[in-house]
Amino acid sequence: MKSRRVSVVLVGAFSAGALTMYFADPDRGRRRRALLKDAFRHSAHDLRRFGQRFCRDLENKLEGIIAESQRFPDQTPVSDVVLLQRIRTSLGRAVSHPGAVEVSCTEGSVLLGGWVLADEVDDLTQAVRSVRGVKDLSTFLNTTDHPEHISALQSGNRHTMRPELWRDNWSPTLRVLTGSAGAGLILYGVIHGRSIGKAAAINGAILLARSILNSPLRRILGADPAVGIHTQKTITIRAKTADLYEFWRNPENYPQVFSHVYKVTRESDDVYRWVVMGPAGVPLSWTGRITRQIPNKLVEWHSTPQSIVENHGTVLFESENDGQTRLHVRMSYCPPSGLLGHAVAKLFRLDPKRVMDGDFVRLKSMFELGNPLAQTVPVSVCAAQGRKDYVHAL
Repeated sequence: MKSRRVSVVLVGAFSAGALTMYFADPDRGRRRRALLKDAFRHSAHDLRRFGQRFCRDLENKLEGIIAESQRFPDQTPVSDVVLLQRIRTSLGRAVSHPGAVEVSCTEGSVLLGGWVLADEVDDLTQAVRSVRGVKDLSTFLNTTDHPEHISALQSGNRHTMRPELWRDNWSPTLRVLTGSAGAGLILYGVIHGRSIGKAAAINGAILLARSILNSPLRRILGADPAVGIHTQKTITIRAKTADLYEFWRNPENYPQVFSHVYKVTRESDDVYRWVVMGPAGVPLSWTGRITRQIPNKLVEWHSTPQSIVENHGTVLFESENDGQTRLHVRMSYCPPSGLLGHAVAKLFRLDPKRVMDGDFVRLKSMFELGNPLAQTVPVSVCAAQGRKDYVHAL
């Protein structure tokens, strides 16, 4: 028990020291503190807007519960237009091709026609009969088990109603309820330090993260490699396309401009080792490869398999008639720990979009002010001549 407490104290002291060094840095600490202050203001604004959505959603859900709890049927006459709209709404959850079903209403009597798959007939009739306002139902449907040659039954999907807990996006009300439950489980786990308390704390943390990020757990934990974070940036620079192309095709130059890149070293032909700044200044490293180069047109790179940060990017060069060059940068990446890692990075203003905004200002200034780095001078030469400090001062 004593050794555990000592470990906790050491970890806490190390974390506090790292944060202090990060925000008290003499060169960039002031800017980082200002960005953190802006982040809290932005978060407060988002929280206020979420509170407004939560109140509206809760009010609507309560009204729906009250309406569904009425014991006596609604005797209010329903017009044919309203009844038709209700039926059309229910069709989308009952059949895979609602547009192929023809519906006509006359004073509560409903006639169904058109095409429907044979295994969906029962679901269709049950859904229509359950619509409030339907008195009689007659069907004159064409059914088939082989829709290949029927144009009305092509490329459709049935929109089944799943419980909200199993959906990818939760309503504000459900997010608040599950988040509160998760916080309660975490508190219970802190108070009861046994196995059951630890299990409760872990499950509470999962619920809390799920409710805050509002994404499936596989995406939060990075278990869904098909889902990434995408950014795009377009900028016009008053420089020759050939100079910009030479800069981008040599990643060793990147640390001179991009503040989050510590070092890029060549390991073999078109293979580079990247070391970048992660959350709270913790370095992250991976290996990347330049997969395609078209002189003065395109540079494309991709991380190698098993990299800690799976990423892919392209830079397109477009020459303008007035001697300027338009850059189109597209980047996608899957951060460590999925969206949870991205949320931590975003808190420290390290998400790709924000980093790109600041770095491209430096890149534009470097080339347009005629800095020698525009001719892709080696990093060692630039450092020896003091140009690295000049670039960081831009």
